[in-house]
Order: sequence, then C-alpha cells, then structure tokens
Amino acid sequence: MPTPVLSIIVPTCNRRDLLAKLLDSLAQLQGPAQELEVIVVDDGSTDGTRAALAQRRDPFELRVVANDQPQGPSAARNRGVREARGALLGFLDSDVTVNPGWRLAAQKHFQNPKITAVEGATLPPEGSPRPTPFTHYVANRRGGSYQTCNFLCRTRAFREAGGFDERFCWRDVRGKLWHIREDTDLAFTLLEVGGEIVFEPDALAWHPLVPASPWVYWRETRFGLREALLRRKHPRLYAQKLNWFDGRSFPVFYWGVYAACGFLLASLFGGWWPGAVLGLLGWGAGAAGSVYLVCRKRQWSLLDAAILFPQFLVIPWLRFYWVLRGEWLFRSSGA
Repeated sequence: MPTPVLSIIVPTCNRRDLLAKLLDSLAQLQGPAQELEVIVVDDGSTDGTRAALAQRRDPFELRVVANDQPQGPSAARNRGVREARGALLGFLDSDVTVNPGWRLAAQKHFQNPKITAVEGATLPPEGSPRPTPFTHYVANRRGGSYQTCNFLCRTRAFREAGGFDERFCWRDVRGKLWHIREDTDLAFTLLEVGGEIVFEPDALAWHPLVPASPWVYWRETRFGLREALLRRKHPRLYAQKLNWFDGRSFPVFYWGVYAACGFLLASLFGGWWPGAVLGLLGWGAGAAGSVYLVCRKRQWSLLDAAILFPQFLVIPWLRFYWVLRGEWLFRSSGA
C-alpha cells in the first residue's frame, strides 16, 4: 500500500450521521485518493459509529481507532497523529463538510518550505438561517483564529511542537469534559519555533449552526480557567495575536461592569448615595452593552435580550472568578 501524502484526523463522539456527511464530502475531494488516508478517532461513541464506519466503502483508506471512554478532542487528535503515515496532517471536526477543492487548495502552500501550517476558511452552510444569540456558530473568514475544525500542518512540525497540550481539556467535578484554546496553543507553538501559518479561503469547510442553551454564556465563563495557561506559555503572542475586544482573559466590554461596581462600592463605603445610584446604573449599562455586543450581528428578539440581561449582570464576575482560579492553578506553569 503506498504511503499517503495527507493524513486527515477526525475526532468524533456520538456524531454518526454528521460524520457520514463529512466522509461523503471527503470522497469527492479532488486529487489522487491513494495519496490520502482518513483516521477517525472514535472517542467513546455509543451511537453505533464504529458499526457504521465498518460498512463504508470509500475511495481513500479509512482507518478507525477507538477509545472505550471519552478522552477529549486533544487526546483523540494526538492519538490519531500517532497512527498517521502522511507527511501532512489535516484536522477536521466530525460535524463539518468540505468543498471538493479543499485538499488541493491547502496542499499547494506546502510547496513552500517556509510554510508550516494552513488554516482553511470555515463558514455556515449555504442557505443557513441567520444565527441567534443562542446558536453555536463557528466561522473563520479572514484567518488568525487557528480553528482545528479546519487546519493542516506538517507532521514533523506537529510532532516537534509536542502535539496538542492535553491540559487544555479537563473534566469538572461532575465528570463533564471541557476544552478550549488547544488550537490557539498549537498555533502559537508553531509560530514560536519559526513556522509560518497562512490562510487559504478556498480550503473551505462548512460548519452547521447548532442550537445552544440559553445558559451558554454563563457556562462558558469557565473557559477562563485555561487563559492563564495559554498566557504563561506564550506571553508575547498572547499580547500580540489576541485582541482586547473579545479575545483575552477579560473582554473589553466587561470592564464597564467592573468599573461601575467599583464605583458603586466606593460610593457605598463613602456614604455618597447619588454616586451609589450612578454606579448601579452604570452596572446595568455595562450589562446592556455586553448584551448588545452578543446580539449585534445576529437575529435577536426582546425575549432574547430579557434572557441575557440578568445573566450579564453576573457573567463578568463569573469570568473573573474562573480566570483568577486559573491563575492560581497554573501559577507555576510555563512553556
């Protein structure tokens, strides 16, 4: 069997039907099928994923490795890479589909030895409804977000970088798996050793819109738990590549709440009641500003705003708590 040029790693857990759509789209890729292998890492699925994969007949080599219990996407991708034989790696999530030109559009960049990785464009499927504030929405139109739902890199560079840092995936006290920033961490590591990452809009993946819980922003505050780890590992790139608007530990639109609450407390301790009222109004205005920034490019209703507003009175403080907890947890962590 010839050695493949590209090994596509797909972690999955209980996405049998979505995974089938991805594999169908990979079967339509332009270029010789014998130069491609697809490695599906079944991360503890219970929906018949493995049985469905055993029935497939694809033009490329399809290999399946399985974890009995979910280990998280970082560990799943790392395991897939250990099985990979290609000189190039492609990372795709199991809920996306790709255009036929995805592979060739990305691979052409690796003719330049200076290029270490390629991030492809990610968009909602054509004809998708406009997202609401409670829609899980993934998009990468201009690059710089390094999303591993659509990312390719040289196998040697990935292994020299140490792969995905599995500390960015963790279980809470109830056993629920969380993960964040493992893709940014990998990209920063590749950049720090002198690699170059380019964006290719024609390496296109479509990511479906998925309804999310009304409590999604409340729950995602705990992602701040890993901000300290990313910042301590990559202090220079953390400051250079992530923006104050919504990319760092404390998004800029939370600072209105922090400042207003500080003013409120100072006024209360000083016995200046008009100042306390102003601080209270400022707290509400800061929360309203956060709601506006969540809704501004989405289809929203007054009911959506009514659900979000009381949450955003508290969410900046929950975020503050998780970031401080992460600072303590990773106080001695570095590269």
